[in-house]
Amino acid sequence: MNMTRSKISSTAPPLSIITLAFVLLSMSVGIALAYKVINDRIQSLQEADLRRAVETRLSGVQTALGQALYREWTGLSALVPPLSSTAPSDLQDELTVLAGRGDIISWAGYASSDGIVRSASNGLLVGASVSARPWFQRGLRGSFAGDAHEAVLLASKLPPSPNGEPVRFLDLATPIKDDMGNVAGVLGIHINLEWAALLIKQLANSLAVDVFIVNPAGEVVISSAQGSYSGLQLASFRKARAGVAGVDIETWPDGQLYYTATLPEASYRDLPKFGWSIVARIGADAAIMPARSLSAGLMFDLAVFGLLLLLLAMLFIVAFIQPFRRLAKNAEAIAEGDDVYPYESGRTSELAMIGASLARLQSRAAANLVPGVEDENDEAIRLSPSKTGDGIRHDRR
Repeated sequence: MNMTRSKISSTAPPLSIITLAFVLLSMSVGIALAYKVINDRIQSLQEADLRRAVETRLSGVQTALGQALYREWTGLSALVPPLSSTAPSDLQDELTVLAGRGDIISWAGYASSDGIVRSASNGLLVGASVSARPWFQRGLRGSFAGDAHEAVLLASKLPPSPNGEPVRFLDLATPIKDDMGNVAGVLGIHINLEWAALLIKQLANSLAVDVFIVNPAGEVVISSAQGSYSGLQLASFRKARAGVAGVDIETWPDGQLYYTATLPEASYRDLPKFGWSIVARIGADAAIMPARSLSAGLMFDLAVFGLLLLLLAMLFIVAFIQPFRRLAKNAEAIAEGDDVYPYESGRTSELAMIGASLARLQSRAAANLVPGVEDENDEAIRLSPSKTGDGIRHDRR
C-alpha cells in the first residue's frame, strides 16, 4: 500500500503554484514591456512637442520684433511726402517729434544727395557730412535696413549708455525724390539697439526661451542670455549664417543639451530686411523633467494594475484551480481504497465530468468487491458478441 501511495505522490509543484507563477511571470513581462513602450512613446511625443514649441515661440518672437520695427519704419515713411514738397529745414520739429525722448529712435535726419545733413532731430549733426556712412550710401539706392553698429558721428553728442558700453544703433533709411523723380536725398533714423535688446529679452522671458539675433557673419547682435555667443560652431548657427531654417538638438558651450530652432529673417510688409536670422533654444530638461514625472505616475498606475491582476489571479486560483486539487486528492484517496465520498464540483464542465467519472469508477470498484459479481462479469465478457466476431467489442472497465 505504501509503495502504491509513493508512486501516486509526486514532487511536482501543484497546479495552483504553477498558475500563480505563470501569471506573475506574464504580468512582470507585460508590465515591463508596457512601461517601456508607453514611456518611450510619451518621451517621443514630448520631444516632438518641444521641437514644435521652440519653433512656434521663435516665430512669435520674430513676428513681434518685425511689428515693433515696422512701427518705426511707418513713422519714417510718413515724413517722405512732406520732404518731397517742403524745404528740409522746415521739418526740424517733425524729426524731433519722431525721435521723441531718444529711447527708441536716437536720431532722425535728412541728408541731401551730397551727403550733408540738412535737418535732424534736436539739430544734431546739421551741416555735417554723412556721405561715408552706409545708411546714406545704401539709402540713395533704395530702402535700407542696417545691422548693429557703434555710434560714430553721434558718439560724443548723445548721453552714454547706462551700462557703460558704447552706444549702438540699427539703421533705417529711405530715398527722397524730387518732383522729377530724381533722388534728392536720404531720410534716415538710428534706432537704439538697447531698446531692441530689451524687447527681445522681454519676449524671450515671456515665452521661456533664449533668443539670439545672428547676422550673416555669425555674430550675435542681440541675445537674451548672458554670455558671449558669437562665432559658435553649432548646427543652428551654421544654419543662421546660411539663412536656412531648421530644428536641432545641440550641446552648447555650457555643456547643457538644448532644443534649438533657426529661422531666417521673414518679410514683414514693406519693412526692409536687416539680413538677420533668429535662433531660439529651450533646455532639454523642459522635456526630461515632465517625462520623469509622467514615468513615476505611469509606474504607479502599472503597479496598481499589477496588484489588481494578481488579486484576480488569486481569485481565479481559489475558484477554479483549487477544486482540481481537491479532486486530485479525492481521486488519490479513492485509488488507495479509502471509503470517501466522490468530490463533486460544478464550477466547470470538466470538473463535473471528472467527478462523475470518479463516482462511476468507485461504484464499479465497490461492485467488484461483492462475492459472485466478478464471476458474472467474466462470464458476460466471455459470451459477449466480440468473442464470436459479431457486434461491438465491450471493454471491461
